[in-house]
Amino acid sequence: MLYALFALSVVTSKVIFTYSAPIFYIGARMSIAGMLLLTYQYIYAHDHFHLKKEHLWLYAQVVFFGIYFTYIIRFWGLTELPASKAMFMFNLAPFVSALFSYLFFNEQMSHRKWLGLFIGVIGFIPILVSKVGQENVGEFLFISWPELAVLASVISHSYNWILIRKLVRDKSYSPAMINGLTMFAGGVGALITSPFFEGFAPVNNVFEFVKLLAFVILISNLICHNLYAYLLKIYTATFVSFAGFLSPLFAALYGWLWLNEKITWHFYVSSVIVFIGLVLFYQDEMKSIKQEIPEAIE
Repeated sequence: MLYALFALSVVTSKVIFTYSAPIFYIGARMSIAGMLLLTYQYIYAHDHFHLKKEHLWLYAQVVFFGIYFTYIIRFWGLTELPASKAMFMFNLAPFVSALFSYLFFNEQMSHRKWLGLFIGVIGFIPILVSKVGQENVGEFLFISWPELAVLASVISHSYNWILIRKLVRDKSYSPAMINGLTMFAGGVGALITSPFFEGFAPVNNVFEFVKLLAFVILISNLICHNLYAYLLKIYTATFVSFAGFLSPLFAALYGWLWLNEKITWHFYVSSVIVFIGLVLFYQDEMKSIKQEIPEAIE
């Protein structure tokens, strides 16, 4: 459910770009969602409505890496890439999360997990060498700038979830408080940035923009982000990220149905290879989850 909704929000965002400039859309979406989450937190969970000065640096990093920088470069890349390809590239997150988890939490990786991750990396090659539509906006080696933007956003966002995991598990902040505060701050930053790059008339159809914006805020900012943060209480960041393999499958279906996007053979080849890596990784991950889940739930 998490990744079906994530994919739907990405495809909907691509539609929104026909009615609004990307940075303004990010600012409006994040600031509104942040205010809603903070209002809920203040009224219904006031005991968890707090922020300690010693944690401001962690929050500032989440604002930048989790919202402002990540979404600006991600959605610029999405304007040039098919939704299914962009979502597939988001699957780099487990590999980055594995590195960050090792560095920050000393989470050990078995030989089977490393093999699964290696096969997963190999699986990205076919989809990266394919070129569809308008994505050839400059290249670095064989990777286009939109692809590099999406890859950079994945690295940034993976680091962001490591920070959120620290705030949730080690500092005892609620996911709603973290997401509300960082979304609002990152959204305001994007709104301030928008006029410098997009002018003062970033929306060409207010009704369609507001309708689709409300839909994305509901499914992505209010449901998915908080569900993701909650799952990090039980599962490792690497496993939750690796389960994101499901997202491009949903995005391919949505893009084919609603955006007339073509799915090339590269997508299917990459999907099969990455799925093999996912199965290998999943087998060992489930062993550790079965041992840790009772404590996590308590």
